[in-house]
Amino acid sequence: MKNKTIVITGSTRGIGRGLTVEFLNRGHQVVINGRLKEKVEKAVSELKKINPDVVGVAGSITDKATHQKIIREATSAFGKIDIWINNAGIPQPHKLFMDLDDPDLKKVTETNIFGLMLGTKTAAGFMTAQGFGKIFNMAGFGSNGKTMNKLTLYGTTKRAVSYFTKSFAKEIKGSVLQVGVLNPGMVRTGFLQQSIEAGSISPEESKKFKKVYDVLAEDVDVVAGFLANRILKSNKDYDRIRFLTPSRLMVKLVKLALS
Repeated sequence: MKNKTIVITGSTRGIGRGLTVEFLNRGHQVVINGRLKEKVEKAVSELKKINPDVVGVAGSITDKATHQKIIREATSAFGKIDIWINNAGIPQPHKLFMDLDDPDLKKVTETNIFGLMLGTKTAAGFMTAQGFGKIFNMAGFGSNGKTMNKLTLYGTTKRAVSYFTKSFAKEIKGSVLQVGVLNPGMVRTGFLQQSIEAGSISPEESKKFKKVYDVLAEDVDVVAGFLANRILKSNKDYDRIRFLTPSRLMVKLVKLALS
């Protein structure tokens, strides 16, 4: 498979970092992104040991200038962008909706919805002019309509990602673009722990969460390997790539019931 240039926002850690490692190990070029310059530089230094074809761009995805800089850096280094993955997102504090502070509402929705839409629009404009390209948006809990206490805000943003991506794909049907949603399921990263630490959680809740987490969550490298393979092979106008398929989920739920 010819080398691809892949942009991944929010990729200094977690599933974004896992995808970066997968693509670099397969010989592709990757442009990573994170909000903090020092973290981006540290990640690039570490990732170059796997494959030197990696560059980093620091900046918030809620700022259009960040996306424009990603395009400039990617084309300067590699001449094109084949795949753009809008992965950056933040959790909500582990609180009921009415207990959330107003700044939390703004920060989570701006990052998880506006930032992703801005990235999609910017990437789509570039790729249309380029004549080819795939855009994938990272979904998460709530994207299928399921609800859970203390995840109302986060789940709402991910439901919006799912609807937005599918609707956008219909609008551009017949164009040079391919669009899709990535559903990684529950992944063992610091993302979930960050949500818990940002709010109050009782010992009972913690015990219950740990039981579910231990059974349902998968390691980053397992999920990233699956997603990377499917992303590279995808050739649909609109694609929904799910790691936690119904059959895989059923096996995990049986394990959970027996634990």
